[in-house]
Formats: sequence, structure tokens, C-alpha cells
Amino acid sequence: MIRKSIWRRLRSELLFFASLFSIFTIFGTTAYGMYYIPSESMLPTLAVGDRIAVNKFVYGYSRYSTPFSIGPELSTPTGRVFGRAPERGEIVVFKHPVTRQTYIKRVIGLPGDEIMLENGRLYINGELTPRAMEDAYRYREHRGDIAAVGRFLEDLPDGRTHGILERGDNTYADNFGPVIVPDSSLFVMGDNRDNSMDSRFENPGVGLLPMEFLVGRADYIVASTNIGNAEKGLKKHKSKWFSKLQ
Repeated sequence: MIRKSIWRRLRSELLFFASLFSIFTIFGTTAYGMYYIPSESMLPTLAVGDRIAVNKFVYGYSRYSTPFSIGPELSTPTGRVFGRAPERGEIVVFKHPVTRQTYIKRVIGLPGDEIMLENGRLYINGELTPRAMEDAYRYREHRGDIAAVGRFLEDLPDGRTHGILERGDNTYADNFGPVIVPDSSLFVMGDNRDNSMDSRFENPGVGLLPMEFLVGRADYIVASTNIGNAEKGLKKHKSKWFSKLQ
């Protein structure tokens, strides 16, 4: 009797934890996922150590929306079902088309757009994207180097405004294109313009990103662990908690 009672209790607890695991797996696959920011490519918007909540249902689903990219290739034009296409200015999480590593960038170009950079300035469909400088400062990168940058506010054509960093307007990636974004693809860039391997580069950059590889839209900074000590003369990026991303 004692053995049967122990077995019933153990089975009940195993079923509870199995159910809990299933709920979290389904939620993480179909609704929201949690991701960690490992680099400075999205500064000033996201810093190393930020943990973000990613909305997985807004763009629908492909095999790359699932854990371990399990599932069949879909025969739809975008390789996805349900949901909608991203909008310009949204921050997207995706799998690298070659390495399948997880990346995060901002959508700059939509299908049919012409994208060009000339002397550090972004042109979308032949129109110069306005930007206004806020300030200049230096910060320590997570690998130890010190970067001197200018912080600007950039106004995208669809009315979204977001911060970007520029070390200068004549660095290795400040002249590009023009290119036309193909159907079912996106042109994505990091907000830290001179420290981002994005659609301006082929592998190890991203190249023009097929929508099939999208995981979801980054919606919130849930927690931030970038809590290093302030240094004289250097900018310390503030920790953010439960902050909606712009």
C-alpha cells in the first residue's frame, strides 16, 4: 500500500511537471520567446545583457519560428503562414540564412524599396532619410575597446523615429548600393551603424533577408543586466526594465 501510494504521488508530480513543460513549450513556440542581447550592434536601443520578449505570432509562422527550427519548408511566397509582413522600423529577430544563428536588427527596406548609403547617409527610394544629432560621447564596448560615437535621431519615411550611433560617415560600410529589395525579403540594419553585420554584407553578414527566416518582433526589454561600474569620461548605458521598444 505504501509503495502504491508513493507511486501514485510520483506519477501525479511527473504529470504536473510534464504538463507545465508542455505549456511553456507551446507558449514559447507560438506566442512569446525570451532572447539575450550579446553584442552592441543595436545600440543605443539595446545593450549587451538586455533580455527581450519577442512576439512570435505577429508575423505568422515558419519552421524558423520553432525551437531548433523543426518543421517542413512551407510553399507559400514568404515561407510563412498566418500573420503579416513586418513594417519599416520594427525590430526583428531572425535566423541567419547561412549559419542559422539568432540575429536582431531593424527593418529598413521593404520589398520593392531601393536602398542606398552614401557617405554614411541613408537613402530610401531616392529620398535622403533625415537625421538630427543629439550628442557625442564615448563608451566602453563589452570586449574592452572604447568607441567614440555620435548619437542621432533618424526619421524613417513611415513616421517612425529611432536612435542610431555613428562613428563617422566614411567608414567601411558607409557607401553601399543602390539595391532593390526582392519580393518576400527585407533589408535590415543595426542601429549601431558602424558596428553591425547586416544586409550591407553577405555572409558573415545577413544579406537581403528572406522573410522565411523571421522568428518574431522584439517588443519589450524585460530585464537588463548591463550593470557595470560608471567610468569617468565614458557613457554608461542605463539598465531598462519592462520597457517597450521603439
